[in-house]
Amino acid sequence: MIRPRCCFGLHTFAFSEEFDMKFPAICGLAAVTVLSLAACGDSSVRSPPGPEDIRDLTGLSAPSETGTAQQQRQQQIAARADSLVVSTTHVDAMSTEGAHRFRILAECSGTRCELLNPVTGETETSSLDTVAATPGDAAEAIGSVHGITLISESTRHTGLDGTLFGAWMEHGAFALNTVRTIGEGIETNSVQAFALGDLADRPLNGSATWLGIMVGTPVAGDAQGDRLVGTTALNYDLAVGRLDAAFSGIKNIDRGTAYPVEALIFANLAVEPDGTFSTGQSGARIQGGFHGPGHVEVSGIFEQSDVVGAFGATRQ
Repeated sequence: MIRPRCCFGLHTFAFSEEFDMKFPAICGLAAVTVLSLAACGDSSVRSPPGPEDIRDLTGLSAPSETGTAQQQRQQQIAARADSLVVSTTHVDAMSTEGAHRFRILAECSGTRCELLNPVTGETETSSLDTVAATPGDAAEAIGSVHGITLISESTRHTGLDGTLFGAWMEHGAFALNTVRTIGEGIETNSVQAFALGDLADRPLNGSATWLGIMVGTPVAGDAQGDRLVGTTALNYDLAVGRLDAAFSGIKNIDRGTAYPVEALIFANLAVEPDGTFSTGQSGARIQGGFHGPGHVEVSGIFEQSDVVGAFGATRQ
């Protein structure tokens, strides 16, 4: 029986037990480790947009650094990171027996995420302690804003096709992560978002604004699997001690159109003394943290209105 693979955060996993179309097993750790994402929409019927097309649609400026430059600092950032957050993973599996869709839930703290298959009750632990970021085969810089350069990083191995879509900043990283695998008689597509970084590890000490980029994908509907790009804005009000996060100006870059949902908003978030914040559960959730000296960066993941995404921003 084939054991298809799916991806969680920084890991690529293979199913720990033989695949069952009715009761799929949770993914277990495999030997290969990659950072990758594969577009899983019906992009085969459309020409993929180039970097200039994406910049024209989203308002990003010409990239301020190359994709290779980001690849060169991946391992250093991952080695310093003391925070990892992963969204719900959505998996589509297809075989001659039929199709099946299921979710893997994630509960993250520090550098560990406990992954749960709610159908079978099986669990797996994803941790930065046992993994090193491995750059992909090629990385293309798309555009920049607020000191962040969006890249698309492809990874291809036998039976696996993926592309990271996000950014490595100076103290953290965020990305949309989907992997397509093809084996004997079965194909799987998995998508999730992740973020990591070295936490500021101290309370916010003043009101401030962070601006940056969000990436995401719809996990339901006609646009399922299309890539979304928008702006990130986080505002912290010291007087009330609360954080607001808004993702707006969202564009579907694979269709060249504005996304029907104008904004995704999370309001009145508490920020912990170590600079982390989180609220909600699968489908309506945000989790992230502030990174670097002076809380210079922030990154995280979110789920709302059938969109799974990740974000990064820099202090203004």
